[in-house]
Amino acid sequence: MGAVPYDTYARQLGQLVTEASSGRWERLADDVHAALNGQAASQLRSLVPRQVRRETGSFFTTGPVRNSFEHLLPPVPAQADAPTYWDPTCGAGDLLLAATAKLPLAATPARSLALWNRRLRGHDLQESYVTAARMRLVLALLERHRLAGSDEPLAADRVAGALPLLQVGDGLQQLHSLGRPARFGGSLLLNPPYGMAEAGPACTWSSGSTSLAATFTAAAAAALRDGSRLTAVLPDVLRSGSRYRAWREQLTGLLDVHEVKPHGMFDIHTDVDVFLLSAVRRRGGPVRSFSWWPEPEAAEGQTLNDLFEVRVGPVVDNRDPRTGPEAPYLTARDLPAGGEMGLPQRTRNYPKRLIAPPFVVLRRTSRPGQGSKGASRGAGVLVVGDRPVAVDNHLIVASPRAAGVDRCRALLKVLEQPEIALWLDERIRCRHLTVTAVRDLPWNGTDHLASMSSPPPHAKAQ
Repeated sequence: MGAVPYDTYARQLGQLVTEASSGRWERLADDVHAALNGQAASQLRSLVPRQVRRETGSFFTTGPVRNSFEHLLPPVPAQADAPTYWDPTCGAGDLLLAATAKLPLAATPARSLALWNRRLRGHDLQESYVTAARMRLVLALLERHRLAGSDEPLAADRVAGALPLLQVGDGLQQLHSLGRPARFGGSLLLNPPYGMAEAGPACTWSSGSTSLAATFTAAAAAALRDGSRLTAVLPDVLRSGSRYRAWREQLTGLLDVHEVKPHGMFDIHTDVDVFLLSAVRRRGGPVRSFSWWPEPEAAEGQTLNDLFEVRVGPVVDNRDPRTGPEAPYLTARDLPAGGEMGLPQRTRNYPKRLIAPPFVVLRRTSRPGQGSKGASRGAGVLVVGDRPVAVDNHLIVASPRAAGVDRCRALLKVLEQPEIALWLDERIRCRHLTVTAVRDLPWNGTDHLASMSSPPPHAKAQ
């Protein structure tokens, strides 16, 4: 079925363009404003079933995330030629709409359209989305001319032939087809599908099932000509997840990353945290160092990893055999919100590694801004007792390298601080904490916490 039901809305946009291009604005201004600001996404949710949207990766970039994206696009100097903007997964054209705010207007709508015809390029697998994108871009042009006082009519034949570089096609194939010397020399815009697919045989940074967003972004970086720009909206797991370390290394080998901006949830209807990326294809020379997240700010450089061995609980309950000695078995559902607990009542036979108390556990499943059972994000629980424990792999275990239970209690105090939750939200906004992120937590007992949120002494009010 694809996105065929969206044809209905695409036809409505075509009718709106017909009326606006004839100059009948007295009853159209509100309709045009809605078409350019969120209506395309709301119609998508109304007309296309959620499962189809997921299968096709159809989540349009609207609202605050589109505004943030537009602010990342650099202005075009008056004396410079306008760049070509290409969105290989254009959907209904929201990223291209953001880019048109940077394009100049000519004296008339027809002349502006002639410029935009050469400067706007897009691909999408769904024909109805491409049609909607064309119509919305023409509406944006007419709206800007109306506000500028140059709203003469636009001939029907001009509308019919508008934006010929927006085409139905596979954007990933288009990116892969570009190679020396035919790389793309403009500004590449990207909000790719966020689903999973098998990595291709030529992929050097992943294998097996991997993020389509990562695959698209790697292809986009490789397709750029030196000095050309990539601006993207991407799932935060690519920025902060341990699995995508090699992907990040590949990107920084190809691109000079100018900005990585955590955004939060994509929108109120899409429970995925995203970040915005602004980068330019390197012209050569040494690779510029770049951190994808805030570096630990710890006194004397200490992090949690200096004082604790941090690892994921070893038990995969639905896969590991129930053989070997019977041991207390710790799962996330048996944890209190925080504090201390004794040995769990639940038991399990487990033939592999058991973990001796005392240790602190953190839940791996942890969304930004909140924890479980009313606790703060990253809250820990101290486990004490006289028997080794089988720990489920939905938990992260921090075992003290020295000082035993006292060091564990100091860690609980560190993890309770709101500064730590804020640090974690900046460091990793995907749905699972990683061992790497927990190891990087800044540490200097409890003495360092005040310095994380307070100005230096010379900056305090007198």
